[in-house]
Amino acid sequence: MNELYDMFVDQTLEEEFERVAIHRSLKAGEVLMQPGDPITHVPIVEKGSLRILAQDGQGHERFLYHIMPGESCAVSLTCCSSRRTSSVLAIVEEDTELLMIPARYMDEWMIHAEWRKFVSGTQAQRFEELLQTIEVVAFHKLDEQLWDYLVKRVQATGSHILKMTHQDIAQELNSPREVITRLLHQLQARGQVTIARGSMEVHVSATWDPPSKEGL
Repeated sequence: MNELYDMFVDQTLEEEFERVAIHRSLKAGEVLMQPGDPITHVPIVEKGSLRILAQDGQGHERFLYHIMPGESCAVSLTCCSSRRTSSVLAIVEEDTELLMIPARYMDEWMIHAEWRKFVSGTQAQRFEELLQTIEVVAFHKLDEQLWDYLVKRVQATGSHILKMTHQDIAQELNSPREVITRLLHQLQARGQVTIARGSMEVHVSATWDPPSKEGL
């Protein structure tokens, strides 16, 4: 039995979870959910990770957080309860296995204390991560935001090699590509990244080294 099926002590809830969960496999880079999509199922990550981004009507994006194994999407949980459509973009960070729970059970399972705890815990964790993202965006310079973004993606994939272009990063940080390229070269000069064509190696063991004013 999949160990995620054993995430609940309540035998009734565990059996119901196992009965209705739909297994889904997705490849890195696939889009699971877009703004405006109806929420028919709530994903729980079994293996891999999802990258969650905010997206406005003009297609501008902003990285928010990752969803890791054993975790779910607070937006999906909230939208199910309020019958709203998705407000975020969910991209598969690496090859991922999901357990998809039909939306109807989000409310039905609220009779179970463990499910209520799971939902409230998920919402609290995502809220804390959003506050951290807001703090980084509001109070940190773009080079610090870039480093924070790269480190989080390494932590989510478990690989120091990130396959992405400068344009990909610029899109998710809502910044001009030329600015991202300049900042990446600054990080490389300080030994924090090694840039290659279409990818880069992030040296997460390197401490954050603020650039001199001359380099800004």
